[in-house]
Amino acid sequence: MSQFFCRVKPLIHLALACTLISFVGGASAKAPADTGHAKTSESKGASKSANDKDIVLGKNSENTLYLLAGWGKAEGPYIWYTVSAHFNKDQLAPDGKSFNLFSASGALDCKENTSFYYRTSYMYFDAKTGALNEVYFEKNKSNPLVIDSGSIEGDVKNIVCK
Repeated sequence: MSQFFCRVKPLIHLALACTLISFVGGASAKAPADTGHAKTSESKGASKSANDKDIVLGKNSENTLYLLAGWGKAEGPYIWYTVSAHFNKDQLAPDGKSFNLFSASGALDCKENTSFYYRTSYMYFDAKTGALNEVYFEKNKSNPLVIDSGSIEGDVKNIVCK
């Protein structure tokens, strides 16, 4: 899990990334069996062409980690995707503003077993008004990273590379 956040953050924000890891770190890499959004092995292949629902990658009392709907092929061998974390309590973005949603957009190459990230976004969802605002973002393409089994990237690969 630490690879997911720490690899997409510049050194200046490493301390913040590691703080986020402590909040997300307890999340299981597998979807709970009773989660309505979770896909079974049989439905994962079908969802590749019609991935119109978010997939829960992990959930605990502090947050829920999702593979967002809409992932798919782009140019070349890459499959583009976004992983998002929803926090039950507000967090602080690098600029000091409150956020309760975090997303990292990336791409993976199924054949080469590598991935990279290109954008992170910190958002605040106000449940009372229904307003969603991005409070901070970074666009910073990482170098290609080898996908380790058991990592978030590995879980995403198991879903999208069928």
